[in-house]
Formats: sequence, structure tokens, C-alpha cells
Amino acid sequence: MFIKRCLAKFKDKEYETFWIVESYRDDNNKIKHKYLLNVTSFTPKQRENLKKVLKNPDALVYEDLNEIFDSAYSYGDIVFLLLIFKKLGLIKILNKHLDKKSLSLILAVILNRIINPTSKLESVNWIKNTAYPLFTEINLEDLHVNRIYEAMDKLNENLNSIMEDFYMLGGETPKFLLYDITSTYFEGSSVRKAKYGYSRDEKDNNPQVILGLVLNEKGFPIHFEIFDGNTQDRETVQSILQRIKDRFGIERATFIGDRGMISIHNIEKIKSLGFNYILAMKHSSARELLKKNNIQPELFDSELPITILEEDDKKYVLCGSIYRRERDLKSFNIILDKGRKTLNEVKEMVKSGVIKDSAKILRRAERKLSRTKASSYFDFAYINGEFSFWEKEELIEKSRALCGYYILETTEKDLPDIEVENRYKNLQEVERAWRDLKDIVKIRPIFHFKDRRVETHIYLCLIAQAVIGYIRRRLKEKGWLSKVKENTLEYFFEELNSISIGKFNINNKEVFAVQKENPLKDLLLLAFNIKPFDYKRDKKLCSI
Repeated sequence: MFIKRCLAKFKDKEYETFWIVESYRDDNNKIKHKYLLNVTSFTPKQRENLKKVLKNPDALVYEDLNEIFDSAYSYGDIVFLLLIFKKLGLIKILNKHLDKKSLSLILAVILNRIINPTSKLESVNWIKNTAYPLFTEINLEDLHVNRIYEAMDKLNENLNSIMEDFYMLGGETPKFLLYDITSTYFEGSSVRKAKYGYSRDEKDNNPQVILGLVLNEKGFPIHFEIFDGNTQDRETVQSILQRIKDRFGIERATFIGDRGMISIHNIEKIKSLGFNYILAMKHSSARELLKKNNIQPELFDSELPITILEEDDKKYVLCGSIYRRERDLKSFNIILDKGRKTLNEVKEMVKSGVIKDSAKILRRAERKLSRTKASSYFDFAYINGEFSFWEKEELIEKSRALCGYYILETTEKDLPDIEVENRYKNLQEVERAWRDLKDIVKIRPIFHFKDRRVETHIYLCLIAQAVIGYIRRRLKEKGWLSKVKENTLEYFFEELNSISIGKFNINNKEVFAVQKENPLKDLLLLAFNIKPFDYKRDKKLCSI
């Protein structure tokens, strides 16, 4: 097929027309032309681009060609992520445990969580309007929410085996296990593990589950577990560690956790499993340690961590900085101000007669104060019809002295202090994972009602987050990420999304063309060794 310029005369006037023409041979083997489509109304630039497409259906063209396409699909972000899935070994692992149709549907769900998270029902229409079906053997009639649920159930049947395979993606046996927990809430209450408890999402009226997540030192998730929604932080540690030990046979590793993880029983369990640990002490325990050993943190003006106490099997490392002290003091004062404001609100309610019963007044004050993180710094009472409160000045001064500092307890006595601090700071990877899960992947709220669906939904969200984490680390390593709008992860995906693929029909033949040149080609090559997108090559490379 090609574009032919035709000249015609009518009433002494010459007219110019342009046609898409197909050459063929008749029964006598003579070359004939079949006129397929009049493109005279197209701009010269559009006709030039159309010539390129007809000459090479996989040629890159520009947005000027949009008008002639029957349809256009999101392309750049889909292809990029499929290539990353392959690079990480994700498709290979899932292919071991799922049939082709289920695999295609599961990958579609993961793509949806990364690019445009929606409900499973809404994800069906989203998938249909992307280029994803072009890369799979899946039929459009298979894109139904019930088929997605069936694929999720098949994945759940093999979940333990899949998790073990993903564990091996991290390479060698991890030396450090980064652990933290969060909560995620539900709409509805029919899930067995969904319970009312302390909500990190400030959704006290919704049932929730507690999620425990373990990352290796590279920031890759190797294990997760779902706990009842009213489970305390420290109650999750022993179960997680035992399962990791049993499932993966880890002989030696260092467990790294935050303040809520410390308890005598947890420490004994960590030791009994042959693990070391690096744990941040609670402020109350840190204050007691400093008081008992007559240590004043403000006397240590070094920006470097330092061992302040050694015992037979462990050491205590004091960490902090001037910057952190300024930040912590500001945050601490905000907490105190919120506490004062809250208790003054209760005082005014009592004064105006809104609440009169003494028991209700005290419960109201306790409940409202607990939400401010200031409950340990105030006392209050209701006596003779008057509500009053006061600050625990000695405790406040001790807490102020600790602002900017924290103490790490560790059995890694031979590990340099600076390395102890750096390993603990790696917990930020888990905190980042939680933010990604909630802000990008949109793990909450959960609308599933069957336990296995809840478990599978959470795991698919974790896979999506792992992919996002990998992309972010690669971009950061290449010095691309910054607070500048044009150097953010959001902008990166916006640019990828701007690359679409158009489809039009000429004589019942489908022709595809990429509608925009890859704006990130240099960065993709640098960070991921990915060449500019090309439909012909990509279709083969990304086939599932």
C-alpha cells in the first residue's frame, strides 16, 4: 500500500487528490491499483507520516497522525513495566505456577495497581483500553471480573511456593532482615482477621488487619504475614521469625526492628533462633538507661554514633545529629500543643455543660488525648464539678533532652557503630514500602470478603510495590530522582503514559503505529538498558 497523488480536470480547473492505493496482480498477471481510502483532507504532515506507516507499519510517527486512527491505547507504561517484569524474573516465576490465561490476568491486575489502581471490577475496563491485550494470548471475553477472581484463587493455591521463589530473587541468603508493620482497613466486617484496633490510617470505625513485612538488605520483600487487627506490634515478631526460619532455613541473620518490637520474650526468641538483632529502644527505656548510667546525651556533640555502654553479649549505640534534634524538638512541641488544645477542649465542654457525668468526662479526655501521642505527658482530674489538667514537667524535660537522639540495642558487637546506625536506617525502606502501598498502589480500603482473596490482594499489592521500589532505586542510583517536578517518579510514569499506540484498518487489515517518540529513551537506556519502544520487537519480547 502507498499514497498516490492524482490530478483531475473539471470545467478547466485542475484538482489534486490523494488516495491510499493497494497494488495487486489480476488474472493476467498485470499490475492493477485498488483505491482504498481518500486522504485528501489530511494535512501534508499527516500524509507524510501516513507514508511512513504504510511503508513500515512499525515506524515511529508523531501525534499529528492521531486523527486517522480508529482507536488509540496506553502503550509506553505497559511495555516498560512488562519489560521490567521480565528483567526481575516475575513473569518466569508466575509462569511456573499458573496457566497462561491466569498468568495474563494476574499480570493485568499488577499493572493496574501500579499505573491506575482501581477495584477489580473497574480494572477490567481499564485493561481493555490499554495496549496490554496486544501482548497476550488472552481474549477480550476473558477480561471479566469473575475470571480475575478465579485467577486470584489459583495464585492463592500456590502462594507459599511463589513466595519461596520470590525469596530467591533477592540472590544470596539475606544477612539482614528489615521488619515493620502497618494496618489496612476494610469496608465491611465479614473477614475473619478483621478486628477493631489501633489504626495507623486514622480509621477507628473500620475493622482492620495488621500487616507484617520483611525486606532483605536490598529492599526486596521476602515475606509477609497477616495478623488480627487488634494484634500488638511486639506480638507479631516471634511468629514472623519462626516462619522465616522454617520456610527458608536461614541459619544466621540480623533482625532489624523499631521501638515497638522490643520485649524480653522477643529478644529471647531472636537469640534462640540464632539471629542477632539491631533494635531501637523505646524512649522510656532509653531514659531509664541514661539515668541509671548517668549519661547525658547533649554532652555528645559528635554527628557520629558512639557506643555508650557495653555488656557481655550486646552494646548500646547512641545516635543523633543537630539537624535531627531541631526537627524532633519542633515535632515534640507540636505534640505538646495538641495535648494542651485537646484537654482545653474537654475543659470547655465541661464548663458549658455538654458532658456532665464524671466517668464520661474522664473517658472522653483519655480517648481524645491518646490520639495526640501526648497522653504520657499530662495528668488530669475531675473534682468538685471542675475539670483540670497539668503537665508532667520532669518527664517533659527528660524527653526534650532526648530530642535528636535515639539508642540502638544490638548484639552485633563487632559491627562498627556507624554501620549499626546505617543498618538501622535501612528500615526507611520498609517505611517507604508502606507509603507506596498506601499512596501509589492504593492497598486500602480492601473490599474483598473471603480470606484467601484478601491474602492474594495484599500479596499482589506487595509485588506491585516491589516493582515500584526497584524502579525508584534504579532511577536514584543514576542520579535522576529529585524534588524537581521533571525528576519525580510521578513525572516519569506520566511521560511513559504519554506514549500511545494507534490502530486503524485499511481494507480489513489492522495497522499499528506508535504515536509519540519515546521522551525518556536516554534515561531508560541508562537506568534499565531498555531501548526505545518498537511495537514489532516489543510484541515478541513481551509475549507471555
